[in-house]
Amino acid sequence: MRRLSTFVAASVLAVIAVGIFAGSLFAQTSQGVYAACGPGQREIQASDLPEVVDQDRCPVGGREIVDGGVSAVVPGPGESVFAEAMSQRGDETLEVSNPAGDMLILGEVGSEAGAQEGSGTYTTQSSGPGACSDTYRNPWEPRLYHYLRYYFNRRSTPSYLSDLGVARAIKKAGNNVSRVRDSCGVPDRVPAVLKYRGVTRTSVNMDAGGTCRANDHKSVVGFGDLPVGYTGNTCIWSWIQDGPNRINSADVRLNEDDYRWTTRVTSSCRGRRDVESTMTHERGHTFGLGDVPESSHPNLTMSSRSNGSCQISERSLGKGDAIGLNEKY
Repeated sequence: MRRLSTFVAASVLAVIAVGIFAGSLFAQTSQGVYAACGPGQREIQASDLPEVVDQDRCPVGGREIVDGGVSAVVPGPGESVFAEAMSQRGDETLEVSNPAGDMLILGEVGSEAGAQEGSGTYTTQSSGPGACSDTYRNPWEPRLYHYLRYYFNRRSTPSYLSDLGVARAIKKAGNNVSRVRDSCGVPDRVPAVLKYRGVTRTSVNMDAGGTCRANDHKSVVGFGDLPVGYTGNTCIWSWIQDGPNRINSADVRLNEDDYRWTTRVTSSCRGRRDVESTMTHERGHTFGLGDVPESSHPNLTMSSRSNGSCQISERSLGKGDAIGLNEKY
């Protein structure tokens, strides 16, 4: 009799627990959510979806998830995509994970934008803690294992820049991160490397709106069109696995239409963005570093917005950037 009573009590508790879980699930999957997932909707606003989406009830395969200024095509089963857009207001990010099963997981949904970006001058730094006195870091879960091969779309280079100069700046930016180049005395303990494989005619795997498309498993850097106000966009695809997800490809596009670029910042520079500085920030994402708040950590390379045009301070990692890399690897 006692055993039966115990069983009944446990069953009641289980029913209550299921009811609570189901209630929270149904609260997230409101009627509006189903409307967002209706047929014919190529783009779905992330804010109209719950954090965990049941794909049996909301088929999203092959469609775009949009979150403010960032968006990504839902990756294939077993894959995750991280989309980042650097704007004058700050970086915006979105993560879409499609693990085995029927659930889609959304992360980084919402605005991460900061204050307006300053104009900046030659080697100017923002106010706030110095780069070598700020130990703040924000590592995110995926990481690069061993190495990543990448290419440069030379045909996308603006006519006023040298192909060779841009390729050199892109390679230097990758080395700034993979070799933990900083002026703060933090050593390099990162075994993963980037391997430059030359030029390609393959375009960066995103459209003019900056949407990360389905993974083509080829990492490309290039220039191209992006929405007004966005300096550069990054798309990073990972395999979902036990332990940190494995980054398998990463594309970066720099906005050619709305910004002027340079690979040689001199005292005569006016209004141009430094390729190496911008790419160093983007390569931080390739190695699994997230953005840090601009308001309190403006001089770290991974701060959410650039210190401005015509400056090279962000070519070198800050102390928090360097420590964050070593801790991940």
